[in-house]
Amino acid sequence: MKLPYRILLVLMSAAMILSLPFVLSSPDLLDSTKTELMNEGDEDEGEEIDFGRLIFPSALADDLEVVTAEAGQLMPHPEWALPLDFSVPPMPNPAGYTETGYTDDTINVQLETREMSGTTVHVARVQISDPSQLRTAIAGDKVTKDKTSHVITMATYNHAVIAMNGDYYSQVPEKKLFEFRMTQKRKAKTNKIKDTLIIDRNGDFHLFVRSAGLADYAKAHSDRIVNAFMFGPALVIDGQVQKCDTEYSYAPNYKNPRSAIGQTGPLSYIMVVVEGRGEDAGVTHQELAEIMGELGCLQAYNLDGGNTSELMLLEGYKEGSPKARYHFKGDQNADERPQSDIIYFATAVPESLWN
Repeated sequence: MKLPYRILLVLMSAAMILSLPFVLSSPDLLDSTKTELMNEGDEDEGEEIDFGRLIFPSALADDLEVVTAEAGQLMPHPEWALPLDFSVPPMPNPAGYTETGYTDDTINVQLETREMSGTTVHVARVQISDPSQLRTAIAGDKVTKDKTSHVITMATYNHAVIAMNGDYYSQVPEKKLFEFRMTQKRKAKTNKIKDTLIIDRNGDFHLFVRSAGLADYAKAHSDRIVNAFMFGPALVIDGQVQKCDTEYSYAPNYKNPRSAIGQTGPLSYIMVVVEGRGEDAGVTHQELAEIMGELGCLQAYNLDGGNTSELMLLEGYKEGSPKARYHFKGDQNADERPQSDIIYFATAVPESLWN
């Protein structure tokens, strides 16, 4: 081979070698490599690969924004998720109490009292980090039994941060035909005269007016139902305040003490007790719907009211003397009423991790 050709070949080879870093750093090839690595990871649960450090220089990877939780939401802690049964959650940390509520890494509760619709309204705004912290408790050991107890007894036994009455399912049980508590079924029949609230495994509310669509939902999502109530009426659906039926049960047109629960966003809720039968007259169903709409509910549901209506923030667990730090009653002239069930929110922070 002639010398000029040899020199030309050497120069071409050198040029190819020098160009290799630029070829290998092509974004398209890196994307392809990343895709292959991700696909391999789907087939084999090996060590997790940090693509930030694989692709970017170390200094840039350290500057990447870490997404933790949506604005206004708490950081998820799936490792602390509570079992969806009647087991007792951790106690609230005594250091978590504030003048107006309670807060820790998994729950934030803020209480306020307002004058709305000409009456006193007690409001608890609750944000949780995991759906399992929205819970129910019953007076007996089985949801199929009709035992009763006081709200404060059920709440303190279950280490509730905040609790309210449920729908008193054991009273007039022939009318409450679709009832679940912590995935346990009491009854699962439709009722064309009652509205139903279902709370699913995501902590989301689903409302069914006069049972419309309830049977189909229950068949398709039976494994998603955690709690269900047949009392009502539905007050707010998909952000729209409902026009309440004046022929509905539970004295819809009379001003009475009332209880209601609503969802305002992902893992964000409102518990409400309206005073009545004292200095305050109470509210009608329609007035309660307007209140829940004004408070920002996307979904809202009426629970048992009258002398069943109670809302309380609990404390004193560590000291061995749990009690109500704040206790709001709907009926100002009645004693506490034994009932079958409560709705409550719990912390998920293990007691071993208290600061």
